[in-house]
Amino acid sequence: MVLKSSDLAMRASHRQSYSMDLILHYLQETLSGIGPFVLLLGLLVFVHELGHFLVAKWCGVRVEVFSLGFGKKLLQYKHGDTTYCISMIPLGGYVKMFGDNFAAEVSEEEKSHSFIHKPVSQRIAVVLAGPLMNLFFAIFLFTAIGFIGDRQPAAVVGDIASTTQAYKDGFRPGDKILSVENKSVDGWTQLIDRISQSNEKELSFQVQRGNESIQISSRPEISKNENIFSSQEKVPQIEGLSFESNAALIGVPSPQSPAALAGLKNLDLILKVNEKDVSSFRSFKTAVIEGLKTGSEVQMEVQSFAEGKRGPKRTISLASSSTDFDALGIEFAETYVLKVKDPSPAHKAGLKSGDKIVSIDGKPVSNWTNILDSIKNFDPKSEGNISLLAMREGKNIPLQLVPEMTQLMNEKGQEENRFTIGILSSNLNVGPETVLYRPDGLLGKFSYGLSQTWKWTEFTVMSMVRLFQGVVSYKNIGGVITIGRVANHSYDAGLSVFLKTMAIISINLFLLNLLPVPVLDGGHLVFYGLEALKGSPVSMKKLEIAQQVGLMLLLLLMAFALFNDVSNLFSSQW
Repeated sequence: MVLKSSDLAMRASHRQSYSMDLILHYLQETLSGIGPFVLLLGLLVFVHELGHFLVAKWCGVRVEVFSLGFGKKLLQYKHGDTTYCISMIPLGGYVKMFGDNFAAEVSEEEKSHSFIHKPVSQRIAVVLAGPLMNLFFAIFLFTAIGFIGDRQPAAVVGDIASTTQAYKDGFRPGDKILSVENKSVDGWTQLIDRISQSNEKELSFQVQRGNESIQISSRPEISKNENIFSSQEKVPQIEGLSFESNAALIGVPSPQSPAALAGLKNLDLILKVNEKDVSSFRSFKTAVIEGLKTGSEVQMEVQSFAEGKRGPKRTISLASSSTDFDALGIEFAETYVLKVKDPSPAHKAGLKSGDKIVSIDGKPVSNWTNILDSIKNFDPKSEGNISLLAMREGKNIPLQLVPEMTQLMNEKGQEENRFTIGILSSNLNVGPETVLYRPDGLLGKFSYGLSQTWKWTEFTVMSMVRLFQGVVSYKNIGGVITIGRVANHSYDAGLSVFLKTMAIISINLFLLNLLPVPVLDGGHLVFYGLEALKGSPVSMKKLEIAQQVGLMLLLLLMAFALFNDVSNLFSSQW
């Protein structure tokens, strides 16, 4: 195929416009997040350096500078021997101690205040204090969250397939799980913990279904742990038990159906039925049926979600003499195309947002998994293309597409190469209502702080392990821009979420600083540990070489993280 020069110009213009929009959006988001970013990172740096400072003073070391930030000093105040300052670049901090330069000469009378002349045990204590303060600060933050309350998914069952163990054992969508083995559960997290600790023992669940309380027995089965950041490869699970439900995003396949005639369209998002909020397709369906039982018409507040963008809200009146929901001509939009990438095989073939995929290569599709599998399993050697049948405004449209190999990042942070056609699914999910979890008593809140710190420390360690193993892509390493965006989003989400984000990053700093890399605290600990073992310090030449190598590695890592931040602007996720 030959493209005309006008086509090339239009495509180039589109790409440039798209790239510029992304850059402007990214810059706006980053700049608006400077406040939360400085607050989050500033506190973490302050706590870290405070650890070094306090233990150094306790050991009798003279501290010359305590700085938040690097570079030119913007504000400074001297008290005693120490200058306290805030510097221009808010990406870290430092504590400058007297006698920390191995090459400098120190007089006999000053050696009692010199860092390098302190016993190796005290130097280890000073260096270790920084990372440990980050760990203790995480415990403090999680304990504070225990007082404020932590929002967690409620222990309410979402949509479950009839072929799963959960359904066969008696669980139904909307069930509220009250207790496991007569022990109450406060949320979904606690429910899953109880199940994973069952050791395949049959469990008794007390469930509230409507106004009825029932007992369900289910035996968790040992199966593959989908959480790749867990140290356990297999855990007891109840297949199909999930809190996620299909969103109230609809498809209207027939233009002659009551729904279409009332004004409903493909990819409409239902917000309210008879002034009652709905979030899931299940709650929407129930509200419509109940509304038609009490009257012949229901009022809906809807908005278009075509192309993944929310349109203006509108009111729809749907009348029907029947309470048969299927007769209304409404279905969940799982097999409808939400968005089409340009350029892509789907765009080239003429597929559009709102089209329903009916079949691929003559095989009917009933869910998005069918569609993904058919495209992923495309064999270019034996198949020239795939035949896709789409439905648009009630008419079937046959299309021919040639999938292209694409490198994608999946939801687990793993890179995979697979065939795609450039479409996004309308298979959107929503979680249940959240519950405010607040542990009882001071001891309970402190215990919560300890358990959450342990949980996230284990998670971070396993993330590093999976990164080195190649299980998780190195593209997940983020830099200062990523931290800024995370800080901003968590700040907007509320105090509890912001504190949790700060605690998790504090744990990351605790572990990263313990890595045995020269210029990091962990590198210093290695040298002082060797000195303690052999009874003499490492030679000056070896230290200088190690420091240079360590600094180079650190700068390369920072540059790589920044590269990932920027490249994520333009990377395709679909």
